[in-house]
Amino acid sequence: MLILLQKKIRRFHIVILCLTIVTAPVFLPGQLRAGSFSVGTEKEIGDKMQSLIRKDFKLINAPDVAQYINDLGHHILNVAGSQYFDYQFFVIDNKDFNAFAAPSGLIFIHSGLISAMDNEGELLGVLAHEIAHVTKRHLADRIDKAAKVNIGTVALILAGIAMGSSGEGELSEAVVAGAMATGASMNLKFSREDEEEADRMAFNWMLKMGENPESILSMLGKMRRISILKTGNIPPYLLTHPNPAQRLGYVQDLINIQDGELPQSSHSDFDFQRIRYRILAATNDNQALVPRLLKKIKEGEDPDYFLRMGLAQIYIGEGSYDQGRKYLNEVIEKYPNRPILKSDLGYTYLGEGQNEKALKIFMEALQDDPNDAFTIFNLARALDQTNQTEQAIKYYEELLTITPTYAKTHYYLGQAHPKQGRIGMGHYHTGLYNWLEGDVENAKYHLNKAMDKLPSESIYRKKSQEMLDKIAKLEKL
Repeated sequence: MLILLQKKIRRFHIVILCLTIVTAPVFLPGQLRAGSFSVGTEKEIGDKMQSLIRKDFKLINAPDVAQYINDLGHHILNVAGSQYFDYQFFVIDNKDFNAFAAPSGLIFIHSGLISAMDNEGELLGVLAHEIAHVTKRHLADRIDKAAKVNIGTVALILAGIAMGSSGEGELSEAVVAGAMATGASMNLKFSREDEEEADRMAFNWMLKMGENPESILSMLGKMRRISILKTGNIPPYLLTHPNPAQRLGYVQDLINIQDGELPQSSHSDFDFQRIRYRILAATNDNQALVPRLLKKIKEGEDPDYFLRMGLAQIYIGEGSYDQGRKYLNEVIEKYPNRPILKSDLGYTYLGEGQNEKALKIFMEALQDDPNDAFTIFNLARALDQTNQTEQAIKYYEELLTITPTYAKTHYYLGQAHPKQGRIGMGHYHTGLYNWLEGDVENAKYHLNKAMDKLPSESIYRKKSQEMLDKIAKLEKL
């Protein structure tokens, strides 16, 4: 209770500070002036915003969720052409119907938005729209028009929008609403022209990917219904995005002028549905969700076994491994050639402490899909728990090339290296783990310890110093 009170007090101070700066701007280090918003400055705001996110956001950062959302995003980027930024895609644990494109290629999708989706095409449409905003630097243009704004303030306001309104996000939305109410300092709402350009680009990218752009329409219809239901309580999505009803008409016009039939997506929604239920299981009241899924299965509404997959994910997440395996084995029988289902099965045995059995299953799954982050992570854990620590480290390091921002990889590396006598490496990875978790003070402590313990010629000593320098710079903004 005391910790929660301290967090709310800290958030209240943030609100007051933000409103003070925005309503009465002054010249401060890192201040932006109209016409000064370069790509470099945008990257600085993105870095600062990430540091705020790590402190206040609850990210759904499981290795398979992170890999899936980033793979989808980069699938779009492959047809979008060259970019200014290295994009990162995040799923936020928040029931708000929200998506947000922040400076420097940070794309946030709320769990509430994914929960409302029916298929992967809808998620692709949302991601493509947000990527288009970044590509055309729409938000950068809005910030550039502000007369005097501090970089830290911009990052704080944007973090408030991205966080949304439910739960602990209420104070952050107060930051945004108060800042925008001043009118003069910042106006982050995209223009109708911005939205039409983003929708047009997303529409064309969907066609290039062989995806049916009608999924953009279906998502806009859901957004419109949400906006009507929340009349008087503005959804976070509409803090920056104009009324979706206008966009519905525009996208429908784009469809109407197309020659020939629209492409029909040929891929299965299996991966989307598995990740969607992974997210639902982690963020919802499962006592209410389970009866609904069971009822639909009983009524014959599960021809693709996605509802059974959902039940398996819920039971596994709760630690009810026998129940989870019951439904998981039914899904495996339906989809015998999906390696990720083997990994889900292995995870149940790992959770029960049957490490050797889990290890065998993970090795089989890895042979079928050598680049799956969920498999690699849990294989490394199984190896570590069977005293094969050096081999586990190898797989943890491999995972960092696939999902570099997954904090728990650094946590386990921070535990594994000292077992092998590498104390400095343990501090290095523990420092990065704390940084990714938003614990700046402990991050600095362990990175400084790494500097003390690592030999002067070590590349990781250099990386530790670079990370400390970055933290120091961000703390000044």
